Amino acid sequence: MGTWTTSIDRLTRRYLAKTASVSKGAGEVRFIKDRGGDHQEWGWNPPGAGERSIDPDYKFNASNLKPLAKTLRSALMALGHLQTARGTFTKIKSQRVSPDGNLGGKGYVMPIKDIRKQLSNCDEALSSITDTIYDEIHAIHWHPDVHDTGGDPRDRDGVKEIMDDVEEIRDDPEEWAEEEESDMAKTSSLALRWLRNRA
Repeated sequence: MGTWTTSIDRLTRRYLAKTASVSKGAGEVRFIKDRGGDHQEWGWNPPGAGERSIDPDYKFNASNLKPLAKTLRSALMALGHLQTARGTFTKIKSQRVSPDGNLGGKGYVMPIKDIRKQLSNCDEALSSITDTIYDEIHAIHWHPDVHDTGGDPRDRDGVKEIMDDVEEIRDDPEEWAEEEESDMAKTSSLALRWLRNRA
């Protein structure tokens, strides 16, 4: 009977050790994306802190919002073009462009499936970056006086115009990029016609 009790005690201790390490606070909600454990999905960062601890004596200088806003606008433009490229590339049937499932020449050769995966990673990484910078620009620590008066937190010199662009692009980055590409094609066509007429 002694070995039976020892086995039960051992199993009980093992079970309690497992359940004790999986503790969760009451009402705690975590938003964690399922990455399937694939090491190639580098665009999906592990969930970070949900809240920052900022030194209350730190002084945020509103003049530093402009470079952040420019970075955000450029990253959103890149995201739009990337999403257009990813959408187009994903529709390509591998066997129509490659007999061996690869693209490239000497030096740069990649399997098509890896290119699709890398485009997906870039899309996720840029999306996370733009969301983070957008949240930072709209954070209360940049606009304490504006927030208290109920004014527009984007109403800063030079930043408002950039943020208006940001809002337009952010609504649908892919659509914005497609319009840009369409405008570029029209401009190229007009320039070509003008050059032919001059010749």
